Amino acid sequence: MVLPEPTGRAMGDLTAGRTPETYLSTLRIRGCLGTPLVDDKPAVYRLPKDPLPLNRLSLDGAWTAGYERFTVGHDARLAFSYRAKNANLVLAGTGKVTVVVDGRTTKTIDVSGSPTLDRLTDDKDPRTARLELRLDEGLEAYAFTFG
Repeated sequence: MVLPEPTGRAMGDLTAGRTPETYLSTLRIRGCLGTPLVDDKPAVYRLPKDPLPLNRLSLDGAWTAGYERFTVGHDARLAFSYRAKNANLVLAGTGKVTVVVDGRTTKTIDVSGSPTLDRLTDDKDPRTARLELRLDEGLEAYAFTFG
């Protein structure tokens, strides 16, 4: 196998202008606002009163924030302010996720089985938006990617 020539560009240059990959992991999470995370124990979280700044996320309701994933508890929501053409999330378990973009419900995703990348949004052009997910109890969320 022959690898292509190096681009000479830094990783940050390749994703400039869009929200970076974000892991739902107590070890690797960046940009989480609101109630401080409790490691590996069920806890109740609240969204901050102020609007989320770009590239920041927050939890609401019951969650278990773990080393490899966040597990959804009762009345759970996740809010994320992002910039990209599309937003994706690796999900596992069995249940539904309601996707709300800028206050408007855009789709419902059926999750079933082992971790799979699910497309949350798919826009023609990059945009800045507030994503809110309403997730069924027992689902597991691993990582967001943006394109």
